[in-house]
Amino acid sequence: MQAETGRRKANAIHTGTLVSGAAFIGFSAAHLIDEFLWNAPQEFHLREGTTLVLALLFVTALAGLLAGAAMQRPTSTFGLALIGALIAVADVSKHAPEIAAAGPWRSGLISTSLAAGLTLSAAFTAGFAFLAWRAIRPRR
Repeated sequence: MQAETGRRKANAIHTGTLVSGAAFIGFSAAHLIDEFLWNAPQEFHLREGTTLVLALLFVTALAGLLAGAAMQRPTSTFGLALIGALIAVADVSKHAPEIAAAGPWRSGLISTSLAAGLTLSAAFTAGFAFLAWRAIRPRR
């Protein structure tokens, strides 16, 4: 009975990691498009081509980490937790002051929803992936 409960909990954590990770990838891609529409690369003095390559590499790496986490690989799962935590903190640090400023931010509700969706999906991914990593990591 105890083993079955533990297995259900592990399956729920694994499912949470995959669902939140898929949402994280989707919101990342959509938010990156929104960033391009509002000339964010120029804000950081990046050329458009360079930024496109970096965006492609980021989304590809994120998808690779999710694929590894789906196969319950500890390193990929930990990497997914780490990138989720970093992006959640970075997105809040960058966009929260802009959103809180007076007046509409970018294209209003759409841009705000994409930023919030990215932050929340990244945070949930970080939490679920960390719990999954703790459950599957090799014990020494």
